[in-house]
Amino acid sequence: MKEQLKIGLIQTTVDLNLAWDSAKGTPITMHKYEADRVWEEIKSGFSTIKTEAEENIPQIVILPELTIPGHRKFALGKIANKMGLVIIAGLDFVESGDDNVKNQAVIIVPNKWPQKTKGYRSEIIYFGKRFFSNEENDYFKGKERNGLPTPFIHILDAGDFGRLGVAICSDFFDIERFTIYKGKIHHLLIISYNKDVSSFFFLAEAISRLVYCNVVVCNTGHYGGSVVFSPYKEPYKRNIFKLEGKGLFNVQIVSLPVRSLDEAMKTDKATEFKSRPPGYDEALLKDKSL
Repeated sequence: MKEQLKIGLIQTTVDLNLAWDSAKGTPITMHKYEADRVWEEIKSGFSTIKTEAEENIPQIVILPELTIPGHRKFALGKIANKMGLVIIAGLDFVESGDDNVKNQAVIIVPNKWPQKTKGYRSEIIYFGKRFFSNEENDYFKGKERNGLPTPFIHILDAGDFGRLGVAICSDFFDIERFTIYKGKIHHLLIISYNKDVSSFFFLAEAISRLVYCNVVVCNTGHYGGSVVFSPYKEPYKRNIFKLEGKGLFNVQIVSLPVRSLDEAMKTDKATEFKSRPPGYDEALLKDKSL
């Protein structure tokens, strides 16, 4: 396995009060002005990443929940192919027939990944939110719509970079998800548009210990509060990245341990990581591929 996985975070600043009008009869998708403004942020973020030294270019870039305007999805795919990056990003609300609405994210995997060379094709995977927030349900109700849950839990195999779990915002509080992920993933990636920043900070540390994995939360810069946590034994190592502050557009590249964490997952010997959580051996027995 690789020593590290480099993750890029582009923390955009979509303003919900400008992006989505709650009045009946108005579109449920992002207003053009805010959609165009956030797209300029996104392009700026990828331009910043492109200027990094080759050895510091990330393998994966993640963006917050509800960030990508629907008509920009294919342009995002072109960026992924051109830069040779996997992109995981939250999409604007998607109408799904019968007055239903989905909150989805897209995973774009260039055909030549993990080589950082220009490609022309990509695999596109979608995953959705299972548990909507109260604010979303109120918004849908005001629009005479219903939130349509997506009940699937995904595990992505990134080869030598480890296995990843993904979730959208309030699904981060889904205890069932972590029971499934325990012993099966190296990295958990959360994209969110969340006001309760402090709860996510505390939860990132707790889940990192309970699932025994790296946790990355990319929250909207409108509220601030992105965090990257790893279950290192030394306290000063655990909090790899933390950003607080409202209205902050930010681009950050972080390095997550892979090989050393994988070894710690397989043995209970003294390592640079915390001890494995209770019941971890049983979780491993259920998945002998780790």
